[in-house]
Formats: sequence, structure tokens, C-alpha cells
Amino acid sequence: MEELRSEEVTTGEPKPAEAEARPRGPVEIVRPARQNSTLEKALGVLRTVLPLAQKFLPLIDGQVGTVVSNLIGPQISPRQVTQTLLPLQEGLAQLEKQHIELRAEVAGQSAALKQIDEQIDAVRKLVEETAEEQRNLAESAEKMRLVAIAGLVLLAAVVTLNVILFVQLRRVFP
Repeated sequence: MEELRSEEVTTGEPKPAEAEARPRGPVEIVRPARQNSTLEKALGVLRTVLPLAQKFLPLIDGQVGTVVSNLIGPQISPRQVTQTLLPLQEGLAQLEKQHIELRAEVAGQSAALKQIDEQIDAVRKLVEETAEEQRNLAESAEKMRLVAIAGLVLLAAVVTLNVILFVQLRRVFP
């Protein structure tokens, strides 16, 4: 009895001839064979007839040529469709890969452009600061020039007065 149970466990389901010949124990569950209902049988027949019915449907509209071409023309199976779509799917996958790479490049270029823009702004600020410093220096140079001119004028006046005094003193003290 133990041998029969171990066989059943290893094989899964008992063989039909052995199932009738063997005695059944209290642990074994007997399942009756499943019978297809009439609805299931009708659906099975409908599945096989439907492709042919689709080919004959244009007869309702009076299109005999279409029916003949449907019957004579090459039949495309789902396997042929998947084989036909395989290169398209590979191409689409390649395009997606290229799109991702392009996005990464665009993101990198955007970051580089942003850095360049920041550098341009920094240079612009430096140029403005330098221009302001140059204006300040030009104003200071103009003030210094005026002070130098005033100093030269005063120096010339002092030298002229010294010469006049020297000449006057020479006359007074011969």
C-alpha cells in the first residue's frame, strides 16, 4: 500500500488502468473526469469557423473579388506578425536608447551653458567694477592735475616775487 501511494506522489496523477485496479485508501481524493459543456463545445467550433467566416463576410456587400482574394491571398499568422514586428521593436528600442543618450547630452550641455552664463555674469560684474574704478581714478587724476597746476602757478608767482625782491634789494643795497 505504501508503494502505491509513493508512486502516486512521484507521478502526480495515477494512470487510468491503475486507477481502476488499485484499491483506494481513505487519504486519496478521486476526481471525476471533466466533461465539456455544450456551450464550451460550441465556442470551440466557433473559434475554428470564425476566421473563415471573416473571409466570407464581404459577400454580404456583394464584393466577390474581395472574398476570392481573401481565400487565395497569403495568410498572415500571429507568428509572422511577431516576426515582422521584431525588427521594428529592435529599432524602437535603439531609438529609445539614443533618445536617452541625447537627453543626457542635452542635460550636460545645459549644465555647461549655465556655468558659462554664470562666468559671463561674473566677467560682466568685474568689467563694471573696473570701469567704475577707472572713472574714479580719472576723477582723481583730474583733481591732481588741478592741484599741480595751482602749485605751478603758485611756484611761478613765488619765483617772480623773489626775482622782483632781489632786484629791489640790489637797488637799495648797492
